[in-house]
Amino acid sequence: MLTFPIFISENMASASSISNDVTVCSICFEKFRTPRILPCTHVFCHGCISSYIVTSCQSKVAPVGFSCPLCRKFVPSASAENNPEKWTDSLPECKILDKLNKQETNLCAACLRENEEEEATDICITCEESICGNCAKYHKRSLASKNHVIVSLTEPSAVLKAVICASLKNESCPVHPDKDIEIHCNDHMTVCCSLCVSTDHRKCADVMTIQSMAEKTKSEGNVKKLLRKMSNFEQELLLIKKKQEDNITALDTASDDIRSETCQLRKEINEHLDKLERKHLNEIAELTKGGRDVLSSTIDSLRDRIQFSRHCIESMQDIEGKSDACFLKDYHRVRESFEMLEGRTRNLEYHELKLKSRISKELRQIKNLKKFSENQVTHSKMNFVTRKSVDEVGFTMLCELNYPDYNICSGTFLSDDKIVLANFNSQKEGLLFATLKQNTWGIEKKIESSDFIFDVLPFGKYLYVTDRTTKSIIVLSNDTFTTCKELKIQDGLTPYGMSQRGKFLYVACRIAILKLDFEGEVIHKYPLEKPCFYMTVTKEGHIVYTYTDTHEVTCIDDIGGSLWKYTSSQLKSPHSVDRDSLDNLYVSGFTSNNVHILSCSGSLIRVIEDIPCPAFMKVNQQGTLCCVCSNWKNIRVYELK
Repeated sequence: MLTFPIFISENMASASSISNDVTVCSICFEKFRTPRILPCTHVFCHGCISSYIVTSCQSKVAPVGFSCPLCRKFVPSASAENNPEKWTDSLPECKILDKLNKQETNLCAACLRENEEEEATDICITCEESICGNCAKYHKRSLASKNHVIVSLTEPSAVLKAVICASLKNESCPVHPDKDIEIHCNDHMTVCCSLCVSTDHRKCADVMTIQSMAEKTKSEGNVKKLLRKMSNFEQELLLIKKKQEDNITALDTASDDIRSETCQLRKEINEHLDKLERKHLNEIAELTKGGRDVLSSTIDSLRDRIQFSRHCIESMQDIEGKSDACFLKDYHRVRESFEMLEGRTRNLEYHELKLKSRISKELRQIKNLKKFSENQVTHSKMNFVTRKSVDEVGFTMLCELNYPDYNICSGTFLSDDKIVLANFNSQKEGLLFATLKQNTWGIEKKIESSDFIFDVLPFGKYLYVTDRTTKSIIVLSNDTFTTCKELKIQDGLTPYGMSQRGKFLYVACRIAILKLDFEGEVIHKYPLEKPCFYMTVTKEGHIVYTYTDTHEVTCIDDIGGSLWKYTSSQLKSPHSVDRDSLDNLYVSGFTSNNVHILSCSGSLIRVIEDIPCPAFMKVNQQGTLCCVCSNWKNIRVYELK
């Protein structure tokens, strides 16, 4: 539905007076000056929309478009120019509106040519002029003008709608606007008029009429091919966008972890310093107390001797007035007492105590710290490279691995240089890890298991493994490969192939497909008509699985409703069905010796022939490598170019 591009503000009294004026720009609220039309049909002055585009693109890296100021709908750049200042020049010009805007009077243009003045009541979009009621009536009666578009001026929105439709419905030549498009030049892949053919394209050998070229383009499926290419391009952009969003989450998580670690370290340092301070002060208090006790004991001893000495002095002073006998008796008594005091004092020790504290060197260095830690963000830049469509890509074999004693049912890429393979053989190792080293793939690690392992699925920090022996899903750490937990399958069902989408696991259990949470609880059960061992889930949540016995590939929605089925005389005994990051499906025809590549809607894109007994085909996240297992024992790794 076309909208009328006039912004009405409750706080702007003038807005109501211009809301019915189709010649007013909704950015500057003035008469249009060289009006330009956006794909969303909103119209703005050339200068207004140009300024808006430049401003809105300032913060973007390599901008390719902008949002409409009114409806916020995205408007792709219509120009090959990387300079947003020139994008407005490529927008369609609303010449009719510009002509109306420059009209000085509201009089009938046809009558004015006859020197008559009649007020205009309508507008002929085709003639691009205002007309009165009589002229409009005769306009419709004339064979030459009966098909012209005439709109009443009393309906501003209808006028604007008609003006915009007429401006956008443009079949004129890009070089010669007054000429209609008639020819398509295949040499330059462009449309042109008859004048162009006689001038700029006169030496071109391959030209066709527009009708012939349009019919050829439709019949050759070029539209579908281009749509698929654009869809794949969009999926690649979505993948990179998801990585960037995940990177933001990882940055925020790392920031939170560092903040938490910093606060915890500060807390531990504070607690440790508080503990050291208490211990330090306690030691000081104990040393001070010990020193005080020693000095106080000495002071007490000296105090007693001072009093003893003073007593001797007083006694000696008292004997002077006594008789000679008493004098000598007291003299010798005082002398003997003093000599005894001297004897006991001669070996008396007194002390000089000094309390010192040497702050540890490490503690003093804390004050010299300039940073709590060294912080940095490692920044790697990667160029966006559009991968080829699967119907064009070539397969170059890098290596071939043969394991005659194994029975490899499934596998997947852990990274671009590592593959994990599931061995369905109770007498041998359960999981095999192949790694690329110096352009050669080889088994790096083997995980022993006496159980029948059918499929392996990496997710997050874990590997999910379907174990037919225990009828459960074993969850392993992808670092140590130790068992973290075991998810028992309910109702005694046996798990085979797996897929993952969001927070759910999907497991093929022969007679049913189970949708589980990561604790093993059944969210939904999809009963099956025939035995099924392999399945996958698309980005839309559609479940795709194979019936080997009836040579079918079936797709159902999240509630079990049938969406599509794929059969082909070239597809026999389909086994594994896998998907790449662009949601292309790879169906292994075990007895037809080929792999059918389907779109997520079930249409055939390509058949890769001459692959002997393919059990499964896996493509890495980047779409640069694929791994094909033939006859359960042979692994081929291909580079996709």
